[in-house]
Amino acid sequence: EFSDWMNVLRTLENPEDSMEHKRAMLCWISRKSNKNTVDQQLEEQMRKTIQYYFEVLKRVVAVIKFLSESGLAFRGHEKWGSPNNGIFMGAIELIAEFDPFLHEHLEKCKNEKVNAAYLSKPVYEELIEIMGKHVQDEIVNQINNLDTKYYSIIVDSTPDLTHVDQLVIVVQYCYNGNPVRGFYHFYR
Repeated sequence: EFSDWMNVLRTLENPEDSMEHKRAMLCWISRKSNKNTVDQQLEEQMRKTIQYYFEVLKRVVAVIKFLSESGLAFRGHEKWGSPNNGIFMGAIELIAEFDPFLHEHLEKCKNEKVNAAYLSKPVYEELIEIMGKHVQDEIVNQINNLDTKYYSIIVDSTPDLTHVDQLVIVVQYCYNGNPVRGFYHFYR
């Protein structure tokens, strides 16, 4: 408790000289060196969370990439363990049988202990869109760097199961002496 009101200005001018300040600084330095600050704990927790979801997304993107390259449909029920699951959820569940990390993540999802599962239809549709944009950018980049400026565009259209017309644009060109046929865009 402060009681020297006659010398208050001198005390306020040099707070670093007070014994309380020195004691508080030693305590702060000690905690900081022990990595016990709240900021450091929160930063470590955030780093672990980012790494966790990075691992989830690695697996999800691998399944999306495989299904997309194979031309397989993703549709199906969105309830884990359902016999009517689509190929996407079925593939995730199959991998989880052999991957302890993904198995644990699915268990957390089933018990609703995670806020972001990254396994829902809106998420994988957004990832497909991002991956598609990356492919488009790569095709444009390759065409812009061609030795020759010749390429062809193939356009095809067909109705889907719901009788909605789907239009596909494919670009064909030679890159580094090898023929390339790149899926450019899909219109519904």
